[in-house]
Amino acid sequence: MRQKSILVRVVLASCLLSLGLTLAACSSTSISRGESSIAPDVAGPVATSGRDGPPQRGSVTGNLTPSRSDALRRTPIGPPPSTGIAFPSALPASQAKPDQMVAHFINVGQGDAVLLEFSCGAVLIDTGGESTDEVVGRDRLRDYLQDFFLRRADLANTLKLVVLSHPHKDHTDGVTALLEAQPEITIENVIDNGATDKGSGISNQRKLQKYAADTGAGYIGLSEADITSVAGMTSPVIDPIDCRSSGGVDPKIMALWGRVDLNTGWANDANNDSVVLRVEFGKVSFLFTGDLEKEGIEAMLTSYEADRSVFDVDVLKVGHHGSHNATTEALMTAVTPKIAIIQAGDPSLSQATFSAYSFAHPHQNTIRMLLDAQVGVTMARTPKSVPVGVRGRNPTTKAPPEFRMLDIERAIYTTGWDGNIAVIATKDGTLQVETGY
Repeated sequence: MRQKSILVRVVLASCLLSLGLTLAACSSTSISRGESSIAPDVAGPVATSGRDGPPQRGSVTGNLTPSRSDALRRTPIGPPPSTGIAFPSALPASQAKPDQMVAHFINVGQGDAVLLEFSCGAVLIDTGGESTDEVVGRDRLRDYLQDFFLRRADLANTLKLVVLSHPHKDHTDGVTALLEAQPEITIENVIDNGATDKGSGISNQRKLQKYAADTGAGYIGLSEADITSVAGMTSPVIDPIDCRSSGGVDPKIMALWGRVDLNTGWANDANNDSVVLRVEFGKVSFLFTGDLEKEGIEAMLTSYEADRSVFDVDVLKVGHHGSHNATTEALMTAVTPKIAIIQAGDPSLSQATFSAYSFAHPHQNTIRMLLDAQVGVTMARTPKSVPVGVRGRNPTTKAPPEFRMLDIERAIYTTGWDGNIAVIATKDGTLQVETGY
């Protein structure tokens, strides 16, 4: 893929320097694309994924329909339009126009990294990734951001905000990719849960805290006690994006949860100290829950008992890589998502201790909840046969994990099944999904 990206840049440079043509003149460069969401009854090639090899990519078109006859009326999801412009192959075909945002769920293996692209700026939520012999997530993140800023030169290698949901390595391991990037990446604001003393990725969280202190970047170490309204908490640090001056949209970014300062077992688990964010873009909304587990979810929902409507969103970033203990019926009832995205590794690539294979991610309990007829995902996707976990590796007996193949027709996506995933949101409520690029 990197070779493709370099080739595109060479072709693009050649067109501009020797022919003096416009960027569109390079559109003859052919780049293979992945699938987009469609209704399950549309004929066309279908992508498959499993333990026997990498996904076979197809490209099909069509409109989505609700998976339940009694579902609320939904805005159709279809493939993004062709731009006719050459671009690095590591990026989706779509990029943020004034009335659009693109949520890039970057395939960093077993870990989280989500890049929110707006017409006038970008936000990065988590910098994690797998760290095994087979997959180095921080390198994938570095390469993705390099290609992104090559295409979005107007953003001047600047991230308006970087969020670390909590200090575990699979969420912070790519901090070095940011701080050591060449050309240099400027970070204007930083949010984390304020922790400085625990967590497998705490050293990288401290590095980003030091960066903020040294450069004068905005910084908030967020505690759940700081959030006193059912509307969540916001500020110029939490929400530094406003594209209206250039004809775009002013998205709303709100923090809903943070570090839990309680002397209880579940609160001392860094997963339950995850920063939770809601992002609104016109009529479309996203929820990012870090690795929040069932006890933290219960406490969070209880604190919003007066009004839980802030959790009602269109796109859910499923918590804790699809673990069995991070998606509950109460949360799904509050969220009612159209689309669910899980950031987990490909179980066929590595059998290391910290891998999707060992943890059996995503777990069948989570997938079952996402498929639930009453509270599950309401939209459809290109049908695909995928591996889901039955049980993880037993640390005592060393018994191997177990998976089973499942045919998925709802709009549930996983970076381990689908590679990089882009959700393109238009302010009028339209959603598009692109995978496999």
